[in-house]
Amino acid sequence: MVITRPIIVKKIVLVKKISLSSFFDFKRATTFPATMAAPTPSRSRIIVKSSANGSFITYIMIMNMIKSSEVVKIFLDYEISNVKDEKKYTILPLHGITNNTVVVGVDNKNFVLRIPGKNPDVINRKSEKFNSIKAYEAGLTLPFILFDEVTGIKISEYFDIYTYKQQDFNNKEMRLNAFYVLNELHNADLVFEENFSPLKVFQDIADASNPVENEAMEVASKAIKKIEEIGIKNVPCHQDLYYANFVIYKNKTLLIDWEYSSMGDSYFDYADLFWQNEFDLDNEFKKNSLIEIGIDSDENIEKFDYFEMLSMITWGLWALKRSPNDNDGLKAINNAIKLSKIKKL
Repeated sequence: MVITRPIIVKKIVLVKKISLSSFFDFKRATTFPATMAAPTPSRSRIIVKSSANGSFITYIMIMNMIKSSEVVKIFLDYEISNVKDEKKYTILPLHGITNNTVVVGVDNKNFVLRIPGKNPDVINRKSEKFNSIKAYEAGLTLPFILFDEVTGIKISEYFDIYTYKQQDFNNKEMRLNAFYVLNELHNADLVFEENFSPLKVFQDIADASNPVENEAMEVASKAIKKIEEIGIKNVPCHQDLYYANFVIYKNKTLLIDWEYSSMGDSYFDYADLFWQNEFDLDNEFKKNSLIEIGIDSDENIEKFDYFEMLSMITWGLWALKRSPNDNDGLKAINNAIKLSKIKKL
């Protein structure tokens, strides 16, 4: 691995002591380029269309506004607060693709509450909790206050952080810091519990009666066979490296959202990072980035390419499972099929 130490980013200005009243505008400006209307008491849903086409899938999210009474009940049930008056709670939404996540202000403190939504795949919350704790102990993520492994409800302290934007990977210092934290993860003396495997999850979410999805399954199976011939090394992996899962806290780059973490091959993490954040749009940029992470031999590049196809198929099928008419999910799958023909799989 080429990256040996973190780089202090001097060009990023971290927002400190942000007030809860300005939080919504701050998140819109710094974490997710989206068209979003501020919530009003009468609105129960916010529809968000991201202007960033990470992984070639335009994320269209519908966030169901959590009722204040539900938040109060959760905070009382879990003894986070003993305040029963709904008017003393401030609730503001955070972006999310499947989960309902809000910032809750009460007792002069701010918290982040996550209530899991519906996922096309079944996430093992027990494993997510275990892996999140291990990642925190290794200094790779932020802590949580409470994690109910049965319901998946998670409550954390609200931290003043900078959340990566897709274009931040064009900044060499920020890109190398992202690579560094991944390198730390992959070389950590950790054993994650099994949660999500890109080597087999496509078999569970694909519709074999659909010709395109069936072909995608065949391509994925062939790619895995090639990967196994080259060799698989199991290490702790994150496995969902969408740009917003990288954050900066106290000048250190960390990873958040460990829903899909498991033991796996580090090449999937890097391939997933490159594809989800469109490194492929610039061949020279992708080539130089591969060199930065030490993937430069023909065999290693071939292995990376197979994992990149697997990432396209995994998230393409995931998008179609959530919405059968998702054109970007279909585009991702067709792109993987096209690449497989180029490589004569």
